[in-house]
Amino acid sequence: MKTKFLSLILLCLFTTNLWAQATKNAAAMADVRKRLTQIYEKDQKERAAYDAIERQYGWGAKESQDARQKIKDMDKEHLTEVEKIIAQVGGYPGKSVVGQPLDQVAFLIIQHSIDRSVHEKYLPMVTEAAQKNELDKAGVAFLTDQVKVQKKEKQVYGTQIHINNQGQKDVYPIEDEANVDQRRKQMDLEPMAAYLARMGVKKQ
Repeated sequence: MKTKFLSLILLCLFTTNLWAQATKNAAAMADVRKRLTQIYEKDQKERAAYDAIERQYGWGAKESQDARQKIKDMDKEHLTEVEKIIAQVGGYPGKSVVGQPLDQVAFLIIQHSIDRSVHEKYLPMVTEAAQKNELDKAGVAFLTDQVKVQKKEKQVYGTQIHINNQGQKDVYPIEDEANVDQRRKQMDLEPMAAYLARMGVKKQ
């Protein structure tokens, strides 16, 4: 009788501990989702404000320069916060961890960084997340091309656009351009012609 009673007490304690741990984990993930939401909302708000300032004053105006610096400072702060979240959850905060669309936030902040080493550092993590369906494959394509262009190499998926010497939008060189649409399809990207039209690029 005493043995059964003791076993019952131990079972109750074990169950209580499991419940407490589950509650703690749920609260922690709720906090992560809240932080990612705040990061995304501020990111979009500040970038919209910058766009408005640039339209009003022009790219080279002091007001625009100040706004760009504000964006850079914000991006650094957000990257620090995202890196804390990555450390907390033990990897990329993807779909199974934070749900959609918050799975895109960490990628967005990584991509916004002006530090090339950040892109190279997290490309393997982003790639693995996409392979596990924790992140859309399109993000991998954009970050891959970003790293390639930064290294002055030909991009793979044709996602990176710049302003050429004639002041027109143009696409950075693409390796094996004849088969780029096949690669884009594998990454759930629209055909190159449709992408260029949407981005306002007149391909020669």
